[in-house]
Amino acid sequence: MSTSRITPAVGTAVLLACVALTGVAPLSSCRPSPPAPQAIASTTIAGNTPSNQPPPQAAGGAPPGGNGIYGDPGAAAEFWQPQSLEDNCGLMAVADVVGEITGHAPTEQQMIALGESTPSQTNPGPVYAPRGDPSHTNGNGGIEMADAVVLLDHYGIKSEMTYAAHPDQTGLPALERYLAHDRKVIAWVNSAVIWNTSDQRTKADHFVVVTGIDTNNQIIHLNDPGAEQPDEQVAIPIFTTAWQTGQESIVVTAPAG
Repeated sequence: MSTSRITPAVGTAVLLACVALTGVAPLSSCRPSPPAPQAIASTTIAGNTPSNQPPPQAAGGAPPGGNGIYGDPGAAAEFWQPQSLEDNCGLMAVADVVGEITGHAPTEQQMIALGESTPSQTNPGPVYAPRGDPSHTNGNGGIEMADAVVLLDHYGIKSEMTYAAHPDQTGLPALERYLAHDRKVIAWVNSAVIWNTSDQRTKADHFVVVTGIDTNNQIIHLNDPGAEQPDEQVAIPIFTTAWQTGQESIVVTAPAG
């Protein structure tokens, strides 16, 4: 693990507010995942054996799901960046989406500066505030999920936030539909379920970008700012379990055009 990454022990204690939705638990921990015990390949599959790993997908022009593949994780991997702070997974997820759409991802420092200078739509202070800042109601730093929409709008990218109260707008079929039409999705998940760690597994606490779905091999592709590499691959049942802890909350970009 790079020395710029925070340690799991420090990250375990850090929580941040991610979503301002009635009935949705608002806390999110954005620490990077624990270091792997040994060298690993460029992708990691949780919940599948190596024999189930799909072949690499060439970047550019993924088919719209007709062959069971939705999205283009190979192309999206170029815009993944790791988070170096405990509470900025939301900022890095936004940066990833900006890169995928515009071809130019803002840096971590640029995202922090933007978050610190942009008024929040859900708190009296800025979008991004350090832990303990009284301007954020929960005092845990980070960003609200609703403010991801604000940050994307700064880059001219329209998006909306939704969750399980609107079943036609979220759930696995909706993700497939969005990815098939080249829309980008930020999901709110439980990191311990995704990474198979011993931390709490009942509340969503982490932002990831969903970059692909492979229904043939039952795999979700993620650009996870807390992982050690792009194109993290997770078994669909594991992803849905992690996602349901946050009531399947997402930010999804508007259709092109």
